[in-house]
Amino acid sequence: NNSSLDKTHIVPPLIQVKNISVNIVSSARLHLGFLDLGGNKENSFGGIGVTINKFNTIINIKKNHKLVIKGNVSNKAFNFVINFCKKNKIKSNYLINIKKTIPEHVGLGSGTQLALSIGTAIAKLNNLNLNTLEIGNMLDRGKRSKIGIGSFIQGGFLIDLGMKNKFFPIFKQVKFPNEWKILLIQNKNKGLYGAKEEKAFKMLQKPPNKKNSLNRLVLMKIYPSLVEKNFKEFSKSITEMQNYMGKYFYSVQGGKYSNNIVLKVSNFLKKEKVLGYGQTSWGPTGFAFLSNYQKAKKMKYRLEKKFANCNDLQFIICSGKNIGANIKINT
Repeated sequence: NNSSLDKTHIVPPLIQVKNISVNIVSSARLHLGFLDLGGNKENSFGGIGVTINKFNTIINIKKNHKLVIKGNVSNKAFNFVINFCKKNKIKSNYLINIKKTIPEHVGLGSGTQLALSIGTAIAKLNNLNLNTLEIGNMLDRGKRSKIGIGSFIQGGFLIDLGMKNKFFPIFKQVKFPNEWKILLIQNKNKGLYGAKEEKAFKMLQKPPNKKNSLNRLVLMKIYPSLVEKNFKEFSKSITEMQNYMGKYFYSVQGGKYSNNIVLKVSNFLKKEKVLGYGQTSWGPTGFAFLSNYQKAKKMKYRLEKKFANCNDLQFIICSGKNIGANIKINT
């Protein structure tokens, strides 16, 4: 029989059954910008992002006589397993089948989804009473922004204010309108990650105090525009935020965008009067928001025609996804 985690993702006790396995499907996300670029005392930058319905991480885990990992990114998965088990003082003997992974280091949040999937599955197999935030913390995820953690828990459009308060939770989910579409702009390059990413953050200059204006942009424009389904206001506000991110990260990513071809595509989108566009995380993946599928399809066709000579460019239409990871226990 199959059962799912409750909304809070706190792991309920499991009946001890032999050959029990946990299957998890989690989705990619776009990271659309930080809110506090100076980093507060908890070193959290906050941020906004949206879960998308293309690209999944799919894993299946069960107990085994030793640790065996099959499938993609086994080194990274191995480290997550060892670290998580060490911190919880449990054995690391599992058979892990990584059936599918989100593309790595392209701005889609692959590392966090893999970490949370592994940690959640092992927690369930061992009756550990941990929630997703605690699992993320153990695996060093969500240090700067908890958008990936929010995406795993509940999906949708996510707002992380980077601080706890009574009125606004650590992250707020807003339903992303089903009719709105996202056009992904992908190429074969990689964005910054690992040691290079850490170095880049250290090299950044302390920004002018934009925290209040970025918060205002999110809370007074982006958030209401989603609730009211005001596509024009939403799109213009996302581009405004992206313009600020591009200026701030210019020195460490070598320009407004980390990839020159994606920059050219964005300039073309601007000429075509597309209102909402930018780069997710460190890129190189770019995105554009379109108000419906027909407009997205039309723009995809125009881009494919315009950039036909760029062999490593790909345009993918996707939607927002308003649910979190799918977690099933198989007995």
